[in-house]
Amino acid sequence: MSHRPAAIAIVILLSLAAPPTTRAQTPDAARLAAAKNLMDVAGVAKQFDEMMPLLIRQLTQSFVSVAPDRAEEIRQVFAQLNTRFIDRKGELIDQIAVVYAERLTLDDLAAIVAFYTSPAGIRFVSAQPDIMRQSMMLGQRWGAQIGREIEEEARRELKKRGIDL
Repeated sequence: MSHRPAAIAIVILLSLAAPPTTRAQTPDAARLAAAKNLMDVAGVAKQFDEMMPLLIRQLTQSFVSVAPDRAEEIRQVFAQLNTRFIDRKGELIDQIAVVYAERLTLDDLAAIVAFYTSPAGIRFVSAQPDIMRQSMMLGQRWGAQIGREIEEEARRELKKRGIDL
């Protein structure tokens, strides 16, 4: 269960970054450029920069809990990985831009960019890192609570069946 918060965070990040897709033809250059512009004005790279340290911290804590005697080495390894994976965010952003370009028209992309560059859109982008952090914390708390409830219920049901865990 210790890896679930990280998995939830990744799913949240990806679900906020890209709509569902069905594979289509490779988008034309104009749509792809517009989609990359959208990714830029929507602050996707900044969201990724905000999320990675949280994910790395959660994974570090998970690993340290398994091998507390090696905590310093574990922290060093994850610190290196954080830098390396943040540097690779462009790969993900490019892939997500393709998804947007496949699913949305040039006019759609322009309208969405217009929103993100409007006063409300700028405030929205500015608020996103805090919203993401708070959403992750809420998701973690909710997931932990649900996990405890499922575990308790499973133990009660198993105990009824003669399995005492």
